[in-house]
Amino acid sequence: MVGLELASAPPKRRFMSVTAAQTNLTIAPGDPNAEAKATLRFGQPVDFVYMQPHMHLRGKDMKIDAQYPTGEKETILDVPRYDFNWQIVYYEKTPLHFPRGTTLELTAHWDNSLNNKWNPDPKATVHWGDQSWQEMLAAPMAVIVDRTVDPKTVVSQGNFAGGAGAQ
Repeated sequence: MVGLELASAPPKRRFMSVTAAQTNLTIAPGDPNAEAKATLRFGQPVDFVYMQPHMHLRGKDMKIDAQYPTGEKETILDVPRYDFNWQIVYYEKTPLHFPRGTTLELTAHWDNSLNNKWNPDPKATVHWGDQSWQEMLAAPMAVIVDRTVDPKTVVSQGNFAGGAGAQ
């Protein structure tokens, strides 16, 4: 059996997925601390619900900072010991309100050296890819916006994959 309950009116707010990503990765062979960044700027006010840092086997750490239009900067997530085996979604206890123009900046590091026991090939130059022997810098996220907001305007610029917006 399936039970459905239909709402008497359309919802007032829209839940949306957006992803900050950097697809132009090049990690040199043997580099123990390769760094890359990705950004995403909101073109609308949003209530930020969750984030999920994502890298593959060489992933070392990731930090997500919010840069507000006022110039103030705040770290909203710091994962100092990233582990590919733990694909954790970090939910905010209470959604964070980001005004229009807030930029999220992801900074990540990879260990492509012999010291990384999970490294499939420390001699390889590594690029973006879906396979775990390749790498990623991505953070799927969720935001809530007013129902009247055009989804294409939620993300105004940045390195992102899928979700809403245009570069």
